[in-house]
Parts: sequence; structure tokens; C-alpha cells
Amino acid sequence: MVSETVARLRDATRDEHQRLEDSLDIFGRISRPDARRRMVERFHGLHAGAESALSPMLAHVVGLDFAGRSRLPFLIADVRQLGGDPDALPMCAVSRPASLAEALGVLYVLEGSTLGGHVIGKRLAAEGHSDRGLTFLDPYRDQVGARWRAFLQVLERDTASDVSRDAAVVGARTGFAMTQDWLCAAAEAA
Repeated sequence: MVSETVARLRDATRDEHQRLEDSLDIFGRISRPDARRRMVERFHGLHAGAESALSPMLAHVVGLDFAGRSRLPFLIADVRQLGGDPDALPMCAVSRPASLAEALGVLYVLEGSTLGGHVIGKRLAAEGHSDRGLTFLDPYRDQVGARWRAFLQVLERDTASDVSRDAAVVGARTGFAMTQDWLCAAAEAA
């Protein structure tokens, strides 16, 4: 059963989510060796900026394991594996959320992408593409469902009021817009 918060987030961000998927074509980009490194570098910048902005609000949330959800270590390794220098990459400028609920809304976008990354990883394998430099897509592997459900429990618990649910929607919309702007800039350059 979908919680009230998740239902509200899905409904409120459906268009933003679809627009991001349509404009980014992540599978097409990462399945091409000439575009993969650029996309992974942009994901590095996105997560570096977002995790830095979210950490002060989310690092100590009970049950969240924010540090264990970081994709930055995977992205650093992926960038290096693809011949890049993670220390020389730009970082996405992300404003600090105004509340815990808003921060959880942004994290909803980032954590939700692990579900998509899991599917993309399976598709890459099924179509015979290498997964070199793409560990960040599926960091939880066979725990992706359990990690998602654990996140949703925290989200539901910490957005129990209408005001906090509204703030989570603001955060999710911000998260989708930030992701769209940052990653699609790479798509246009590729």
C-alpha cells in the first residue's frame, strides 16, 4: 500500500519525472562509450552538491543511514575508472533545504533514482553492454527494494502533517528541477 506522502509526491511530480526521463535518455547516453564518461561526471557533480547540501539536515535522522546512502564514493571510483579526475569536476550548486521535510523531498528524487538505476543495470546486461564505470547506478544491488522501503518509512514518519507533506513536495520538485538542469546540460553537450 502506498502511503499518503508517497502518493502525494508521485502525483505532484509526475510531470517533472516524465520530463526528466524524456529529455535525458540516460540509457542511450550511458550505453555509448563516448558519452558515458561525461554523464558519470555530471552525476558526480549532482551528488557531490546535493549530498553536501542535505547532509547537515539528514546525517542524524534516525533510521535513515544517510551516510550509507551516499553515492559519491561509487561515483568517485566510477569517474576514475573511466579515466577522469573527480577532484577536477564542477559541483552542482544546491541550496540548503528550508526544513527536514523539504530535504527528504529532495532525497526522494535521489533515492528513487536507485530504482531506475537497478532497472538500467539489468537492461545493460541483457543487451550486452559493459557496466564499466557505472557502479553508482545500482549501489544497493539486491537490497534496492529493502533500502527503498526503509527510506519510505522514514519519509512517512517525518512528514506526517499536511504542512510537512507540502514541504516534501517542494523539495521533490526542487530535486527534479536541479537534476534536470544539471544532467541535461551534459546531455546537450554530448
